[in-house]
Amino acid sequence: MDLHPFQIAAGNMSESYENPDGQKLNPCMYCSFCTRNGCDFTAKSDPLATVVPTAMEHDNFELRTESYVRRVLYDKDNSKATGVMYVDEKTGEEYEQPADVVVLSAMAFTNNRLLMLSGIGEPYDPETRKGIIGRNFNGQYNSAFNGARGFFKDKRFNLYMGAGALGAALNDYQADNFDHSDVDFIGGGAIELRQYGDAPIKSSTIIPDDTPTWGKEYKKDSLYYAYRSLVLWYTPVVMSYCHNYLDLDPTYKDEYGDPLIRVTYSFGDNERNIAKFGIEKCHEIMEEMGADIIDDDEAPEEFDNAFTGGHYTGGVVMGDDPDTSAVNTYLQMWDVDNLFVVDESAFPQHGGHHPTPTICALSYRAAEGVEKYLDEGGQLATAKRKQQHV
Repeated sequence: MDLHPFQIAAGNMSESYENPDGQKLNPCMYCSFCTRNGCDFTAKSDPLATVVPTAMEHDNFELRTESYVRRVLYDKDNSKATGVMYVDEKTGEEYEQPADVVVLSAMAFTNNRLLMLSGIGEPYDPETRKGIIGRNFNGQYNSAFNGARGFFKDKRFNLYMGAGALGAALNDYQADNFDHSDVDFIGGGAIELRQYGDAPIKSSTIIPDDTPTWGKEYKKDSLYYAYRSLVLWYTPVVMSYCHNYLDLDPTYKDEYGDPLIRVTYSFGDNERNIAKFGIEKCHEIMEEMGADIIDDDEAPEEFDNAFTGGHYTGGVVMGDDPDTSAVNTYLQMWDVDNLFVVDESAFPQHGGHHPTPTICALSYRAAEGVEKYLDEGGQLATAKRKQQHV
């Protein structure tokens, strides 16, 4: 088909490895627990195996687990964060932790909520379209990952083995890599095939659409196709719209009496049209792969309002103008320059790939910003803000 697939970059080790900080990682056993779990075998180079153990070797680092942060302590008169207030979930005791620099890295929902609860930044108002915090909410949701499943009568795959990033992708339908003259959307996405490892109960549901969901035929097909099916999906770009945002819920509260975060979200025509395109391309590839039965996903007309997984971004967006963004390129709050918000909440909109590598890159950038802040006496954001206004 003249396409250009490549192996997905992964943090799973293919052999024993010692990183530059002296942390030792083991080769992946493809045990299939990787996707939604930590790695008991230390074969996945996540922070639990790399960053945290290295930090623990230093006397000036302390890790406090089961500490639920409820507020950023904020001195509004001096525009400074003075620390955080948290609850020890083991005892229920409340503590105030002073800090010279505060870094929020609790992902998009919680970072937005903490800023709103702490009274930091102006919340977005969808009626006036003014305000920053909660604006530009977007992301790749489960209902946005659409594609095709193929069932093969004469091919078997070792689908019981797997890892989080085991698989392949292609970028031929990403961004401007293809001709948009005959499509009714902008942007694009990657097509992926992953092998996560199918557990016994999960694999029993992987059957062609026309198979009954119980009885003799169901049992026969669930056994037969357990290792004879593959899935392709399209990871689309997702646009930001003025009608999609985060705010504090006026009704529902958590166990401490604080409002929960509320999501207001609906698809636009671009998302609906790109989903149809992605399904069509996945079907074409699956057909070329020789699948005997191909079941296509149905392009959703509307978001299913289910946040069971996916990539949620925006709300504390990065930019070069304090009037339209919450943080600068160091992920440093324009108005509170000793507060850094480090994660995917900085995305003004979502690209056509998974967000993790970009979040990692932004984290290194933010670390540089923290150093600059401490070395230059906290004038970084202020100077940039003055420069913008000049």
